[in-house]
Amino acid sequence: MSDELDPELSRLFAEANQPLPNAEFYARVIERLHQPYGWSSLARAASASSRAVFSGLAMGIAAPFRLRSGHIGLMAVSGAALLIWATLQGA
Repeated sequence: MSDELDPELSRLFAEANQPLPNAEFYARVIERLHQPYGWSSLARAASASSRAVFSGLAMGIAAPFRLRSGHIGLMAVSGAALLIWATLQGA
């Protein structure tokens, strides 16, 4: 690998040189950060959390069926037995 600088790359960096954001930009960002949260933000957070939980559960339930093993039936039966046992213990 050569240690020489690529002149085309150097030219592109020089053309892309832009000034840093000014104080007005920082003021707008800080203002947006300090806005009070509304019910819509809370609803979005609850919706995203519930989707994550249900997605995780669905992936956990579907994972054994993606295995390429002959023991899938045994795993399904043992999982069902565990579920029934846990349900009866909670009653």
